Formats: sequence, C-alpha cells, structure tokens
Amino acid sequence: MVKKASIRKFKKHFKRTFTKRNAVFVGIFILAIIVLWAIMHPRNAIAPEAYTPLLEVIAKGESQGNYNAYFGNVANKEIDFTRMTVAEVLAWQKRFVTEGHASSAVGRYQIIRPTLLGLVEERNLTTNEKFDKQLQDSLAITLMERRGAINFIRNEVSAEDFAHQLSKEWAALPKIIGDMPENSFYAGDGLNRSLIDSKTSLSAVMKFKELAK
Repeated sequence: MVKKASIRKFKKHFKRTFTKRNAVFVGIFILAIIVLWAIMHPRNAIAPEAYTPLLEVIAKGESQGNYNAYFGNVANKEIDFTRMTVAEVLAWQKRFVTEGHASSAVGRYQIIRPTLLGLVEERNLTTNEKFDKQLQDSLAITLMERRGAINFIRNEVSAEDFAHQLSKEWAALPKIIGDMPENSFYAGDGLNRSLIDSKTSLSAVMKFKELAK
C-alpha cells in the first residue's frame, strides 16, 4: 500500500510539474510568435490615419481624388471601379491595354495591372474582394511601405530620400533629388509629368511623420 501511494504521489507530482512546464513553454512560444509577427509586419506599428496627408497629396496629383479614375479619364463617372471585385478590375485592365491604351492605371492612386497583381500576392488577397475606397487606400499604404515609410519613421532615411522613393511609385510627384527636382521621375516618357510641387510633397511627408509618432 505504501508503494502504491508513493507511485500515485509521484504521478501526481510529475503531472503537475509537466503541466506547469508546458504552460511556460506555450507562453514563451506564443510570445515568440507575436514578436516575430511584429518584426515581419512593421506596418502594424503605424496607424493608417497617419498616412492621410500623403494619400491626399498623391491622390490630388494622380486622379484629383477620384476613386474611379483611369488612365486618360481622371473625371470618369461611368465606370464604377469601387463596385468591382479585384478580379474584375484586373480583367478590365487587361482588356484596356489590349485595346491599345498606353497604361492600365486605375483608381484614386492609379495602380497599374502588374502592381495590382503584385499586391494581391503580397497581401494574400482574394480577388473576390471589392476594389472599394477602403481597399484602394490600404493598397496605397502598402506601396508607401514598400518605398520606405517605416524606415523614414525610424529616421533611417531622410524626408528627401523618402519623397524621392515615392516619386518612383507615383509619377505625379516631383522627384525632389537630382537635376530638375520639380520634374517627375518619369519625365520624358511621353506619358507622365509632375503635378505636385516639391514643397507640397515634402510638407505631406513631414506631416505623415508627425502623425505617425
């Protein structure tokens, strides 16, 4: 009887100890996952609202703020891209270029088809999602993060460098750096020119930094 009691006592102690160790292990594992996610997804550190000044300036130059704009028709009201799915927008862009148009740019931020395809893959989007105002804003933020928004907030690049990188994404922005800084990065391609001056561009960049902090 003494031996059986000792065995039961040992099993009970072992189970209690093992459970505690499991709990600690699970806790550490969850914490590690959270930290890893934060490192791999730094965009979560900046509230989307902080991007508003940049979104407005980019939209002004690219589409006059029209979520239904498309290349050659900034004032478009007939085609409602915000009611289309991403798949429908991609199909429309393909047809548009096949018909002989020079660019597939659509929406408030004039996203071209190859860029939209890349965003779908990067963001793991289902192409059944609506290309509505919220998604267009979110995609533009992703593009800004590609161009160094997080690094800028961390003071790893200057305002001028960040603004210059943005000009590579949006042709309506001035390139800021180099010869003829007021020009578009794509000036001379026959399609694009800067529609925003450098003062306005840099002001939006600095306002973004202020709000992000």
